[in-house]
Formats: sequence, C-alpha cells, structure tokens
Amino acid sequence: MNKKIGLSILIIGIALITFIVISIYPKTIHLHAQGMKYRLGAEHIGDEKSVAIDMNGNVYTSLTGNKRFVGTISIEGEEIPVPENQRQLEIHLGKDLSGIMLYPYMEDEKIHHFLYATIFVNRSFREATFTVIDYLDLVEGNQGGNWSGDDGLMISVPASDRAEALRISNRLMKDDLNGYILH
Repeated sequence: MNKKIGLSILIIGIALITFIVISIYPKTIHLHAQGMKYRLGAEHIGDEKSVAIDMNGNVYTSLTGNKRFVGTISIEGEEIPVPENQRQLEIHLGKDLSGIMLYPYMEDEKIHHFLYATIFVNRSFREATFTVIDYLDLVEGNQGGNWSGDDGLMISVPASDRAEALRISNRLMKDDLNGYILH
C-alpha cells in the first residue's frame, strides 16, 4: 500500500514539474503580417494605409501567469527616434494581454524614454492592435503626446481593410473600452 502511495506522489510530482516547466518556458514569437494604419473617426475613412509589421522575440510566463514580451517590433514607415541598436523592448502584459511600448535608450550619457503605443495582443500573438501616441501638436520642449478613442491613431494586424482592422481592435481592446465601440 505504501509503494502505491509513493508511486502516486512521484507521478503527481513529475506531472506538476512538467506542467510548470512547459508553462514558464519562453515562447518564441515571429509575426510578419500586413496590417492597417488608420485614424479613428468617420471623417478619416479612406485615409487608411497598409503597413507591414514584424514582431520577433520571446514571451516569458511567470509562475503567477504574468506574461512579458522581450524583443523587437518594427512597423513599416514608422519613425522611432531611438537609436537602431537600442530598440529592444520589454513589455509587461496585463491580464488583458496589453502593455506599454516604451523604449528606454542612452543618448549623450543620459537615459531617455520614448513612448510609442499601447499594444494589445491575442493569446497566440497572431493578432495585435496598437494605440499609437500622437506627437503632432507638440510645443518645443514638451515631450508629451496623446491618444483618443474619437480620433486616435491605430495600427491593427493582420488586416486588409479598415473594417477588419476595427474588428480586431474592438475585440482585443474590449475589456479596456468598457462597452465603447471604436469607429
């Protein structure tokens, strides 16, 4: 009887260790897809633009289930004012699989930060939407930007038109939108 209990405990222990190792082992992400860059609001319909997105890196899962993406995200045509060799991101993803794309970098022996967007992804990392910070109306010396659900700049992937891009955004951002629908 004691041998059966010991064997059962051993099997359960091995199963638990295997589950933990599989759960926290980094998942490699390679997403290359066409998406849409567009501005929200009916007055901006027709101004959409097709863009290529490359997302490469690893997703790490902690024992508590929190996810962290470490890697690079490149978006065709986007000017990121960060030195090319310092564009590695570390994005801590919340329970809704969203996180801040904040680039820390060194310049003139000082640490700087550039906030690009908030990213929302699905569980498989095959769909993503970005709420891109708008820096158009900056006053000299002001480093702030903004985003609005009324006329904010968006990028959604994979998408071949505005309607598909909006469906992805509304689905991935559902928890944060609290019933609001992006148009």
